[in-house]
Amino acid sequence: MGRYKGIVFDLDATLVHSDVDFVKMKKKMIRVLEEHGAPVGVLTPKMTTVVILEHAEKYWAEQGKPEKDRQWLRDEMTRLMDQVELEAVETLTAINGVKDAIYKLRMKGYKLAILTRSHHNYAVKALEKTGMIGDFELILGRGETPQPKPYAEAMIHAAKLMKLSLEEVFLVGDHHIDATCALNAKCHFIGVATGLPPERAWEINKPELILPSVADLPDYLAANDR
Repeated sequence: MGRYKGIVFDLDATLVHSDVDFVKMKKKMIRVLEEHGAPVGVLTPKMTTVVILEHAEKYWAEQGKPEKDRQWLRDEMTRLMDQVELEAVETLTAINGVKDAIYKLRMKGYKLAILTRSHHNYAVKALEKTGMIGDFELILGRGETPQPKPYAEAMIHAAKLMKLSLEEVFLVGDHHIDATCALNAKCHFIGVATGLPPERAWEINKPELILPSVADLPDYLAANDR
């Protein structure tokens, strides 16, 4: 190892292939929110779940919705997201070559962590199913950081729990949400091309370095992290 002591990974499309039906998830969320006061037709499945929930909080504040009602809706949103995610575990698979790469990185002495916007239980089940659960010392899922990705607080919190500075860790992901999180936290980022097509994956904040896959990360670090 050289400069870096730890690596924080996104999960879906970075380490695993999953069939989480995000459109279905967001349609369910929007339907419940509209039934409880959100303006009809404003929220769309094209928004991220984080943006949908931010809009919901704004509507509740404007409407003066009681806190107990807001909390019930927050819990219901979490339940709906968990439900759709867990449905996808059965068909989930590790991206080719990733399991061996993660093992090599751990054997090299890197501290490894997961930072995902999915539920903690989903992340654990995904790593168990793909045989990687023992390689990660930290798994942070939805609601386990002060703010989710792309906010800086997500990465800052992960580094703090790893007992490393932001200069000693970097984030690996397949999407501009991951890249933006790293940019906001002022830490290094490495993209991987195992997710959406490039024009969609990197709509903003396209990283300077994009590897074909996490499978290529050990060789890259062997040559460059000195």
